[in-house]
Amino acid sequence: MADRSSVRPSSVREAMDRVLAAEREAQEQLEACRAEADQIISAAREKARGIQETTRGRISRIHAASHRETAARIRGMRRDTAKKSAAIDYEPTQREAVARAARRLARRLTSRDHDDR
Repeated sequence: MADRSSVRPSSVREAMDRVLAAEREAQEQLEACRAEADQIISAAREKARGIQETTRGRISRIHAASHRETAARIRGMRRDTAKKSAAIDYEPTQREAVARAARRLARRLTSRDHDDR
């Protein structure tokens, strides 16, 4: 074992100072890493918000276009049906039965649950 009297107080102090300086440097580097991680997370969250906004906009435009297309097709079908119905000479009772059937069919085609009421 080394003789304690051979260790100089100044060398112990210097060693302690080196240890404390290394700890300070490590703490500073750790804080710098945390700050960088926080910036990366913040940027990722911002990018995710942008992606969500873009996606919502695209979905809204797709829904609107789909709605317009569906409405145009329904109008066309109604026009075609009206033209075809006008060309057929039904008796009054047949005309009413056909109109009821057409209304039922239209309800089935445009309702969510497609029931046959």
